[in-house]
Amino acid sequence: MICAANTDIGMKRNINQDSYILKPFSEKTALCVVCDGMGGAKGGEEASKIASEAFASSVEEFIMPFVGTKEKSVHVNDIRQMLIESVDKANTAVYSYAKSHPSLKGMGTTLVAVLVIDHSIFAINVGDSRMYLIKGNKIKQVTKDHSYVQYLIDMGQLTEKEAETFPNRNVITRAVGTESSVVPECFRESASEGTFILLCSDGLTNFISNDEIRDIITKDSKNMDQLTLNLRVRKLIDVANANGGADNITAAVIKI
Repeated sequence: MICAANTDIGMKRNINQDSYILKPFSEKTALCVVCDGMGGAKGGEEASKIASEAFASSVEEFIMPFVGTKEKSVHVNDIRQMLIESVDKANTAVYSYAKSHPSLKGMGTTLVAVLVIDHSIFAINVGDSRMYLIKGNKIKQVTKDHSYVQYLIDMGQLTEKEAETFPNRNVITRAVGTESSVVPECFRESASEGTFILLCSDGLTNFISNDEIRDIITKDSKNMDQLTLNLRVRKLIDVANANGGADNITAAVIKI
């Protein structure tokens, strides 16, 4: 397993409100979380940082006793419950911080995270930051956006194509930290050798197509090493910037 991540302020913003944490615990176990803050310059930056750190700390505390020899002994239901509780801790941390800092009232953040244990993938999300699985010529969005535009798609009032240019496509319907509690969604996937996992903020997906993402990540993937993966992640960001870069951009990739 190799991992790489990067974040960029983009071409139009004055501050980067995205935050990520990438932790490979062993050759078979890794954690990644990406957050995209909201609520004014200072509020968004603080929210994403607080949430990512609180979430990662909670997951690490749970998984470390199993890393190296006991990964397969962890029960699936326990992992799912732990991820939900970790989101709750992140939500409480952001919400409490905002309550004690009145000028930051209403701040919040998206959160998407993945815990990889061997070939098992456990994901969780709140908001519109996403996780994809990429293998060969296929790219699959695993998480589902908590957004107004996704709601319209689900209701049959908007097509996927229309959603790409819909004026309110960045309005999210759930966020970490804006309320005293939040309901995340969990996903479980399995991945064969050579599968790539991508986590990203909408600053990437709004400015680069799924096909471009797939092609950049998978080109000559059989010869992929750490340096090459670092460069591929950077290229994703560079292409998004070249296509407008009107938002902060964060991308993290794990190769099984």
